[in-house]
Amino acid sequence: MAEMGERRASGRSRSRSAAFTQTAALDIGTHDGTAELPSHLAPLPSQLAESVSTDQRNKKRKWQSDSQQMQSTSSRRPAKRSRRDLYMKGPLLGRGGFGSVFAGIRRSDGLPVAIKYVCKDRTQRRLKVEGQGQLPLEVALMTRVTSAPACPSVLQLLDWFDRPRRYVLILERPAPCQDLQSFCEENGCLDERLAKKVLVQLIAALKHCESRGVLHRDVKPENLLISTDCQDIKLLDFGCGDLLKRSAYKYFAGTPAYAPPEWFSRQRYNATPATVWSVGVTLYNILCDRFPFRGAQRVKSRSTLHFTRNLSTGKRFRNTDGDGVLARRSVLLWVSEDGVVCSECRQLIGWCLSASPADRPTLDDIERHAWLHCTEGEQE
Repeated sequence: MAEMGERRASGRSRSRSAAFTQTAALDIGTHDGTAELPSHLAPLPSQLAESVSTDQRNKKRKWQSDSQQMQSTSSRRPAKRSRRDLYMKGPLLGRGGFGSVFAGIRRSDGLPVAIKYVCKDRTQRRLKVEGQGQLPLEVALMTRVTSAPACPSVLQLLDWFDRPRRYVLILERPAPCQDLQSFCEENGCLDERLAKKVLVQLIAALKHCESRGVLHRDVKPENLLISTDCQDIKLLDFGCGDLLKRSAYKYFAGTPAYAPPEWFSRQRYNATPATVWSVGVTLYNILCDRFPFRGAQRVKSRSTLHFTRNLSTGKRFRNTDGDGVLARRSVLLWVSEDGVVCSECRQLIGWCLSASPADRPTLDDIERHAWLHCTEGEQE
């Protein structure tokens, strides 16, 4: 069916306009005057007759010139672009709620690509992009995010095609790679060293999205591609995304298991706290191979977070203020009753999974967290 859809007519009609209306020219003859003519057919004065004849010839030349110009302009219109002519489709890579993704090859240079088909029935919203008009939501968001200067941790949009019933996205496809969820299933939980590398790149990608005014809204291991040779990651799938705004969102799109508790309790959420919650769930998932809670809707302020493996405690700092607060630190740290401050992986996850949105860190806070910058005590 995918091949049949592409042979159908494109959304933009490129038919030529071939209808022209011709006006019959009035023949004006000369007469010898021997036969008297009716008054309404009396011959024109010679100068006036010559002027009328010249006007008719000029109009004819102008009509011919305009017709040739229109034909020339029409012949210069670009031919309809075809995905099949430019990209060769390969095997199915995955299927989701918004469409299917196939492996592919760019015919011009053999570049590996991913070809994503998205049904228009599932997403009718469009956004205006300067210089490109109204684009499908996912295309518009990816155009914002992948425009230069691009972020290396965000999957790039290379091309796209508009079809009557769906649109087709041509995405970069790093090789060899697989989604992070499959990588963990095949290789087990990540060690802290690799988890740090993943988190640093993920935060960079999310901050880049924020700088372009885009909310991803579906952060999870399945939407992270990891290169199996160098462990670089790329954030993908903006099908659940939206424009970033300061006010609360009252509609959720994404994966319920990664939705913040305030969505279940108040049916609303703000962009950054919701994103940070999904980051915390993702980090816990790739380190512990399970979800942190049975359901986010059950998370309360006194909910206990249990860890199924022994994660590092990182470096310890002695608090000299005696008031339980470490002075002038750029990260939030737990302080025990004896004045010992622990910067650790468990604390970062617990901070991201705070029940109250106001208690969660920002992306900058996560980026500056001590666990990401220490190398001692890492558990394999």
